Amino acid sequence: MLRQMRSVWNNINGAHSERIKRELAVAQARQADVTAFWNRHKATAKDRWNSRTGGRGETTVADIPEVAAQWYRDNLALPEGLLATAQTRGEVSPYLWQCPLGLGHEPWPAWPKDRIQKGSGCPECRRLIRLADLPTLAAQYRGQRLASGITHAAHERVSWTCRTWALDPSTGAWQPVEHRFEAVVKERALQGDGCLVCAGYVIDDTNSLSTWFPEIADELDAPDLDPRRLPTSQHNTPRKHGAQAGSRGAYATLPWRCRHGHGWEATILNRVQGTGCGKCSTSGISKEQVRLVAELAGLIDLVPPEGRDPRLPDGVPDFASHRLTVPPEDKPDRWRYKDVEVDAVFNLPHGVRVGLEYDGAFHHSDRQRDRRQYENDKSRVLVEAGLLDLLIHVRVGDLPELEAPHALGVAVPERATAYQQASAVASALSERFPETVPGLHAYLNGGTARRQAAADAYITAVWGELRPPRQKPKKAGPPTPRRLSPTAPHADSLLSPVSEPYRNPENPDEIIRDYRCGCGNPEIITSVQSQVTYGNTRSCGCLATQARRRPRPTVSGTETHAVRAWAQQRGTAIGGSGRVPDRVTASYRLDQAGRDDLLGPDGLLDEARVRQWALLAVRQLGARGRVTGELWLDYCAEQLAAGTQIKEILAPLVGR
Repeated sequence: MLRQMRSVWNNINGAHSERIKRELAVAQARQADVTAFWNRHKATAKDRWNSRTGGRGETTVADIPEVAAQWYRDNLALPEGLLATAQTRGEVSPYLWQCPLGLGHEPWPAWPKDRIQKGSGCPECRRLIRLADLPTLAAQYRGQRLASGITHAAHERVSWTCRTWALDPSTGAWQPVEHRFEAVVKERALQGDGCLVCAGYVIDDTNSLSTWFPEIADELDAPDLDPRRLPTSQHNTPRKHGAQAGSRGAYATLPWRCRHGHGWEATILNRVQGTGCGKCSTSGISKEQVRLVAELAGLIDLVPPEGRDPRLPDGVPDFASHRLTVPPEDKPDRWRYKDVEVDAVFNLPHGVRVGLEYDGAFHHSDRQRDRRQYENDKSRVLVEAGLLDLLIHVRVGDLPELEAPHALGVAVPERATAYQQASAVASALSERFPETVPGLHAYLNGGTARRQAAADAYITAVWGELRPPRQKPKKAGPPTPRRLSPTAPHADSLLSPVSEPYRNPENPDEIIRDYRCGCGNPEIITSVQSQVTYGNTRSCGCLATQARRRPRPTVSGTETHAVRAWAQQRGTAIGGSGRVPDRVTASYRLDQAGRDDLLGPDGLLDEARVRQWALLAVRQLGARGRVTGELWLDYCAEQLAAGTQIKEILAPLVGR
């Protein structure tokens, strides 16, 4: 749903951006015309000054007619009495000028020397484009000043509001929302920046981590951070922060703490993609391994791992794996591992310490990669570092054999039970280290597992269930959205498109478009594009209004009763009350006139025959090519009239 909502936001902001570009192009064209006018005015004024006939102290403002025409009427002086070189440095000019373009600009002060020798013009015309000239952008403006009082290229940071639609993650329903953010006017008008909330640069209640992933937000272990203002996809730190840290690959890690008290650090993106608490994770342990370790713990001394799992109730043994730290001097050069994981560690009599590795057929098969070199090196390193005396590899299924002297490979069938696996491992240990597995003979003769209750208790506490749920069939991926391709209206349609097609915010699978009806209705009609293309929607509703106002053919009550009795006699279903369908009435009239040749096997007029007659007679069909009641009765009347004319022609011939 989050991806779907972001897609809708991108489409809406893209449409707004295109609309702003068109509005800006119109405003810039007007600005270009005004700028061209003042450039011509500047050249003309300077040329008039350079070609004057009088001296510098003799030329007045009135001698430059283009400038004198802009003299403000409320000035105390007259252009004829003011020298063209008049100017006082450091003072504001008392003379006002009026813009000749009629754009509503207020008079501005300027010295005659600047107006004539430098060709200066109206200062407001140089900043002609205002934010109000971009209606789409002005509708989102929420600044203190009026939109008409701020230019489109201002560097001022102001408030904006974006009205859009957002998904409620709890219900999946769309709802109208308002995004509030601040941005520079120039960046929005000239650079095309859209809503910063829709783009993910500003976080609010519609796109925050707390809204979409509340269970992850509850695990945030940073009191100074508000999950309602955190994004859902942050991974790397900003470039400025990364440069300050001196690392190009700095990650934006945050502290987290699970409900069992384990703390760790991870990025928000890793958490959203499924990364959880490493100590609570079961990715490195399997239920089959737990059942084997539980059985062996009843025969030999199991070494519990450091730090008991807080999920385990009192009295339940901890069958988690061990992490053994290899000293740097014993670690091979090609190894990047600091800790080595071993599934279980046991203490045998006489100070022998052995580890256990459960090599399942799926992860340790050589079909993906050959792991034997790593497994041999792992056994050798652990023994040479003095961490173990032997590493037992329980090889499940058809796995290749290990040839390391520090490892003991025990092959077991793929579907062997925990008792069968424990028996094989204990027997191999007893053969390698005699008399180190007390009670082995009695265990082998017992024939059943002894410690599966403890294994079940551990599995239930860690996984929450004894057996994994049955895998549900994978759902097909989301359908590929249809392309927004414009299609022409139906040939009989009165609608003309006035916009490009876009997705319905309430139903993104539906492509809609804005139209204007040819009946003269000034309102814009929004309709599904496919309905207009196929002719299901042909007007703004005016055609339906005309059809309702058109009087229906009159059928008397006496004839209606006769038609109903005739239809009931023939077994034709027409309903219990109300007006009889016009098709049945027309069929009744033809039957009474002896024109059974025009009726079909069901005793009624054939619809294809009437439709073909309507097309040849250039009669308009109803919506979606439907034969209207008027057409049924008109066809019947025409056929009866034609039959009467034939009888009148044949009557004299029959009399002879």
